[in-house]
Amino acid sequence: MNNGYKVFIADHTIEFGLPNVWPSLLHNRDNIPLNFETEQGFEGRDTGYRHEWIMKSMNIQLAKQGVVLLNKARITSSIKSQQGILVNIKGASQMEGEHTFDIVVDTTQDTWIPWAIQHNLTDVSIRYEVEREFATGFLHIDTEIESFSDSELQLERYDGLVESWYGCQKESLNTKILEIIPTKLPLQRKMWSCDQRFSGGMNLWKELMEMNL
Repeated sequence: MNNGYKVFIADHTIEFGLPNVWPSLLHNRDNIPLNFETEQGFEGRDTGYRHEWIMKSMNIQLAKQGVVLLNKARITSSIKSQQGILVNIKGASQMEGEHTFDIVVDTTQDTWIPWAIQHNLTDVSIRYEVEREFATGFLHIDTEIESFSDSELQLERYDGLVESWYGCQKESLNTKILEIIPTKLPLQRKMWSCDQRFSGGMNLWKELMEMNL
């Protein structure tokens, strides 16, 4: 937007931020120049910020600034043409069928959802590349922290719940689990933090702008 472009964001989800497939971790709040605070404090505290609330609030801020959010949308093809990149959008969003864009940024490696049919982006302007592996998060009550003491990351949330994360596919017979979160996360653990995702996206755009100079 700062470079004068009209921005569209297409994603599988019914509602941005849901389902949560990322640890509720935020190391550096200052890396995100968008307001995502709520009056009720739902977003979190310390480094245990609720990832889905950050995503939801950020998208509200973007929508207010004119970004077009395409929910329940999947990209079935992207082909370079003389006019730009021809993108076919399928789903229940307000924009279906073929549309031409000047720039297409592929960040699908950062939006992996287990149950979703993946986007199919062939020709793009720039692509986010990151090595990932299967990971599992368990949302449970705080009295069960010791049961997940072997986890690689534990986050205590404001609501008295705890997220325990493993960098692998993991199963548990613990009956106090409220939610199991299967996903793919970067091999570099520092990239599990939400601010690293945001910084990575901004750096990707800067790289694209430098390529076009």
